[in-house]
Amino acid sequence: MLSWIVTWCTVLFTALLGSSGYVAVFVRDAAQRADAYRVLKLLTGIIAGAGGGGGLLQLVVKLHGLGPW
Repeated sequence: MLSWIVTWCTVLFTALLGSSGYVAVFVRDAAQRADAYRVLKLLTGIIAGAGGGGGLLQLVVKLHGLGPW
């Protein structure tokens, strides 16, 4: 069950990242581009942990290192 939740969260997160990246690069409206760029920065900050040194990626690596449940 946990693997399904992680998989769907990853799919949703990737879809959000891809769509905001597309809008930030290819849409002509400046206001939409600015909003999409802000969402893109937020999502990449969640992945990399730009704000506090933590982050989703480090959490996944740490959980992977703990081994099977």
